[in-house]
Amino acid sequence: MSSKLKNELTSTFSKYLYLFSFLFFLILYAICDFNFYETDGIHLLPLHILALIAGIIFESKRITKTWKTAVLISIISFIATFSLGLYLYHISPNTKFDLTQILNLSILAWPIVFFILYVTFSLIFNRRRIAPQLTEGITLMLSISMIYWVVDTGLVRFDNIILRTFIIIVISLSLFSFYNAFSKVYLSDTKKLILSIWSSIIMMFFAIDNLSGFFHSGNIVSTNELIQGTYIAIQYFLLGISSIYMIQNFMMLIGFLPSWKIFFFIEYSDTISELKNQHIDRYSDTQVSKSDSKFCILFVSTIFFLNYCFDIVSRQFIIWLTFVTFPFLLMTYNHFLNKKK
Repeated sequence: MSSKLKNELTSTFSKYLYLFSFLFFLILYAICDFNFYETDGIHLLPLHILALIAGIIFESKRITKTWKTAVLISIISFIATFSLGLYLYHISPNTKFDLTQILNLSILAWPIVFFILYVTFSLIFNRRRIAPQLTEGITLMLSISMIYWVVDTGLVRFDNIILRTFIIIVISLSLFSFYNAFSKVYLSDTKKLILSIWSSIIMMFFAIDNLSGFFHSGNIVSTNELIQGTYIAIQYFLLGISSIYMIQNFMMLIGFLPSWKIFFFIEYSDTISELKNQHIDRYSDTQVSKSDSKFCILFVSTIFFLNYCFDIVSRQFIIWLTFVTFPFLLMTYNHFLNKKK
């Protein structure tokens, strides 16, 4: 074998190392799951857990533009759970070594460890990369969604000073995002900061609302019906996506709250200044076209209006489904628009 061919094979293997590792662990899981199903009649991981993990990995790939982060954490978290299983078997008295059982228990515990490690990695090492680039179009879509949420919850019917103030703030900031989406006025740093903070508040709010919806609705995860099972799986997939935004936007907002550092004004001021720069840097200078803004309002408003009138799915479901699908629909719309031209 020539040295050139060897170098090419080495380069290819290094390039796809994460993919090979992921496929190895996927095959390992399939073998364990098959054995577990043959003996106990159930799968190791239910569909909703797999959907939750898929949502986390999907959004991680979409934001960071790479599979490395999610795949690497997946492998490390499984090794950690497997090592913990070995250790517990080692210290447990009167317990026979059973590799299959250790693998089964490790896979069952893996989603929890994966989520904890992913959160830790995002907060400590990957805070900047996990923040997606924001645009006027994204803020416009978020504002429309926020207005829909206020209307759908019926908050406009309550005569309460706090709720009235909340609604006024929502309408004011939404109008501000509408203005920027349709005008060609220069996006100053102040505008970027306001739009970025407003976007962070909405996304974190919706992420928490989506999570709380699961606790209140008591979703049933065991069903034999294909449609119901698919609906539940998509719900957990969207929950996995929303968890990423809950983490990221929490970090983008919590720094503005004063703490004990307020007694050391210089340090607190430096923290605020750095956080402001993060918000400004993640907001794109590219202004959205009026055509895209019109399509966003028409499409998103129609979807929310139909769901409000006919109560097809929960508001959390339709909001997050719109978040995920609209960028792809907009790309398709622009593709056909440019093709006609």
